[in-house]
Amino acid sequence: MRRQELHVYFHDRLNVTDVLVAEHAPGPITQTAAPYGSLFCVNDHMTVTRDPDSALLGHVTGLSTTASFDGVTYFCTFTVSFNTTKPQPGTPAHLSGLDGTINIFGLVNVIEPKPHAISGGTGSFLMAQGTATIVPIDVRTFKQIYRLDLDIYMPA
Repeated sequence: MRRQELHVYFHDRLNVTDVLVAEHAPGPITQTAAPYGSLFCVNDHMTVTRDPDSALLGHVTGLSTTASFDGVTYFCTFTVSFNTTKPQPGTPAHLSGLDGTINIFGLVNVIEPKPHAISGGTGSFLMAQGTATIVPIDVRTFKQIYRLDLDIYMPA
């Protein structure tokens, strides 16, 4: 098995055109919590650093739903799509030339980061296994930033 560790950032923008929020019952949405059962569709930019203007690596696309009454735990399924075959200036060598997807599945707690299962991939990440940890960097605003720590194992 070949191991690859990657650390990238994604930028969640709440209540803009790339995020759809659907509630099953009316309730207030705050900056850090959403009512139980709220559904979020995401298509967020993934970058080299926490700066949203740093080199674009791809996108994080998927669904999450609030899975706790306190609004800090979400059930998520994400596809992390890399497209760095034509890297932008500022893309590190170890992140250049990647083209493919990684599938992530599990519970995300915005206060306590925990590893999630990587359940396959395509392209550069064909048959990937491993863990992905979503680490909140700034979740106090409607422009949230998360670090995605990937520990990936693939056939040699």
